[in-house]
Amino acid sequence: MIFIDTNVFYNAFFDTKFSNSARRFFDPNHKLVTSSTVIHELILVSVRDLCEERYGTKNHTSFKRFIVDNGYGPFEKEIDAVYRFIDARRISLVPVNDDMNHWRETMLKFRLLPYDALIALTCLCNEILKIATFDRDFRRVDFLEVVEF
Repeated sequence: MIFIDTNVFYNAFFDTKFSNSARRFFDPNHKLVTSSTVIHELILVSVRDLCEERYGTKNHTSFKRFIVDNGYGPFEKEIDAVYRFIDARRISLVPVNDDMNHWRETMLKFRLLPYDALIALTCLCNEILKIATFDRDFRRVDFLEVVEF
């Protein structure tokens, strides 16, 4: 079982220097999983980047104002594509471990950003030993093996 981090999905959807590697990774022979935290982050970052590209929003305030005024309609196609992609590849969602004390300990012990600590803890609690990511920070997590691309 391999946990898929946000940046692998993002690079599969958008053209970046990592896109070819990310797209090749989604092999049906792997049992792939992710979490609602990853999907949340993926949609937020994707919509934020698309909003900046299409409508010139430059910061959190202008992005939030755009969403309040216009809703998600301008990005509905892309949001739907995320869900279709996950369904088509039979990527399962695992339960998030949001125990605040364990989350804090993981964040401090491995010097991770809060979302990354939540992802690492989710892997630990679901007995997931491998993570697909372009984020080198996960190499500091002693109970996870980072899958090489």
